[in-house]
Amino acid sequence: MSFDAVMIEHTLARFFGKQIGDRGEFYDADSFRNGKPEELSIIVRHVADKLEQRVASIQFADESPGTARAQVQGCVSRLRLLADRMKERKQDEREDYHWELFGALMMAIIGLLEQLGA
Repeated sequence: MSFDAVMIEHTLARFFGKQIGDRGEFYDADSFRNGKPEELSIIVRHVADKLEQRVASIQFADESPGTARAQVQGCVSRLRLLADRMKERKQDEREDYHWELFGALMMAIIGLLEQLGA
């Protein structure tokens, strides 16, 4: 099975509400093929920001620690921290399967957000 950077790009285009197939976006498939930590950190930072924005419209029953809202907020904070740490890395992660896992999980997140109207 070959590395599917295009699937990741299309998934992120959908997540960000962009046209699938537009080239040159910060989440371009080439970023995943090249695996430059600084480029990948920008993607993760944008995902955190957009996730926070989209989740803001969801009405949560409870916002106390350990609830769904708190877990999502923790996820956003963690993604931002990881993005900052990624910038410091020196080794490229070309066609790394972890990014395919990321793309698959983003598909699930998109489906859930769309179901919730966010």
